[in-house]
Amino acid sequence: MLRFLIFGSGAVGTLLGGLLAKAGHSVVFVGRKWNVEAIRSRGIRISGVWGSHSIPPQPAFEKIEDIPNDLRLFDFIFLTVKAFDTLRAIEECLPVLQDVTQVISCQNGYGNCQAIAEKIGWNRTLGARIITGVEIPEPGIIQVTVHADAVRLGHYLREYPMSQLQGIALTLREAGIPTEATDQLEQFIWVKILYNAALNPLGALLGVTYGALSEEASTRTIMDRIIREAFAVTAAHGIRLFWETAEEYLQTFYTKMIPPTAAHYPSMLRDLQKGRMTEINALNGAVTQLGREKQIPTPVNDTLVSLIHFREIHSREQRKSG
Repeated sequence: MLRFLIFGSGAVGTLLGGLLAKAGHSVVFVGRKWNVEAIRSRGIRISGVWGSHSIPPQPAFEKIEDIPNDLRLFDFIFLTVKAFDTLRAIEECLPVLQDVTQVISCQNGYGNCQAIAEKIGWNRTLGARIITGVEIPEPGIIQVTVHADAVRLGHYLREYPMSQLQGIALTLREAGIPTEATDQLEQFIWVKILYNAALNPLGALLGVTYGALSEEASTRTIMDRIIREAFAVTAAHGIRLFWETAEEYLQTFYTKMIPPTAAHYPSMLRDLQKGRMTEINALNGAVTQLGREKQIPTPVNDTLVSLIHFREIHSREQRKSG
């Protein structure tokens, strides 16, 4: 039995923690009151493409300091918060970090592992690329709506033992979480960044599905420019990708990546509709930041970041007013 802390018990965190708990591991959840109360009192129910599962009530709290002393030893901490909360989350976890504890970033966007490693060191920082659609229609209820690829578990340090990664991946697979160890974590993370940067903000601003964006020449032109800017800045920084050129990526993007998710609306659209902050800074914002560092212009990504920030402010004001 391993000991897990799920910090950020929303849809993804509740899914991962629920399956680990069902497999017999010790799991403690930390998250927002509305969901942790349900986990603590009624348990977790999971349905969808990963099967149906019913997990009894689990220890769940709103804050780290609420966790009893006898539950404060953890082998792994899964960070499943939004990218803009990464620094706060790892700082809050410091009191329960032991010498053996490793932190696994299960988050979207660029810079999460880097922010964690700055606080606890690279030797204790892992990352997981998750490309599975998960919804939480009501507290404690999880629906897995789409699964595009296995969770890719890896490390930014090439010398990190693959045998150790494979052992963790096996534990997750045995719990029903499709997981593969990789020594190409950076590449897998950027697969998702590129995909989300092209589709999420544009779909959120226009209120349309991924498929609709790919069907129109006007929006395809914008997405092409987003990707070309991203390839320019990643090349300048020596960031490893699976594709040599933007054109090679775009061919895969339109023919293989979009079709399976053509009917989906972007998660960023839901964030804006609910008056929440988005992860734009860790997606297109990362492209613009990396561009500034190398004096590479990124006008299309710059524009999308500004437009999404405007919508964030406007959406919050609308919800406050009624």
